[in-house]
Amino acid sequence: MRSLLLVTALLIASALAACGGKAHPASDDDGEDSGVFVNQAGFEPTSFSVEVHGKGRPVIFIPGLGCPGTMFDDVVQKLGDGYQSHVLTLAGFAGVKPIKPPLAAKVRKELIRYIRSNKLESAIIVGHSFGGFIAYWVGETAPRDVIGGLVIVDAGPGGIANDEEARLLRNTWAQAGDDELPVQIRTTFSYMTRSPKKMEPYFDAIAKSDRQTIGDAIYEFVKTDIADEVERIKAPALVVLADGGLQGRYRAEAAAIPNHEVVVLRGTGHFVWFDDLDGFTKTLDTFIRSTDEHSN
Repeated sequence: MRSLLLVTALLIASALAACGGKAHPASDDDGEDSGVFVNQAGFEPTSFSVEVHGKGRPVIFIPGLGCPGTMFDDVVQKLGDGYQSHVLTLAGFAGVKPIKPPLAAKVRKELIRYIRSNKLESAIIVGHSFGGFIAYWVGETAPRDVIGGLVIVDAGPGGIANDEEARLLRNTWAQAGDDELPVQIRTTFSYMTRSPKKMEPYFDAIAKSDRQTIGDAIYEFVKTDIADEVERIKAPALVVLADGGLQGRYRAEAAAIPNHEVVVLRGTGHFVWFDDLDGFTKTLDTFIRSTDEHSN
């Protein structure tokens, strides 16, 4: 069996090479006038929890695989009170109660309902890694009036494994031992930043993730291919990349987005804001300000 270290690295860095036919996402949309998209006051999501900070233009943060929303705390603080930050932690991750799969598909639907229920005008969605995949999917399917802009942080649009590989990845996580999981998480995540000490406070929270949820999320990610659909994204998009070997791949995958830009933060790892907080927040702030015309 492959080590958990390899599995985690393959998913979060999206480095697994495609080795078979890709599966397109199941058609589970009922149209923008259906229940999944309507404005329902008081809607309570089950696929994520939310912490809200500040007032102003809404910015929604979606963290990566197994990660707590608190990993964005420094970004939220650096952006300041001029924005209203909605920081998500996905169900089954970092101690949040799990739900039945598929997780990303349900987050995609419920996030749109959450935005409309809370009347978040021209919301900016910031997604990192697995959260970036979800941001791609939301941007591709959401009604145009819901999204003010997308920020994809070191992520691709999924669809990178065949059935056999996808099942192996899922099962490896589901079968991880109680002693193995924390060690592998510490080892793997330490290599995803050039500043490993900044990752230290989050290991325990990540290790509280539900293993079956992580396995199912990996399966959903590697089997859901929306690469051919990103041309449907109408909102302005910013793709922020780590200074690593996947730049070319991520650029190519984002190329079909009609209105997008790509920024590489030099000297950064996968968790780019851990390595260059000032550069990341400045890039994010500049992009949000550039979309102001879309919010009027």
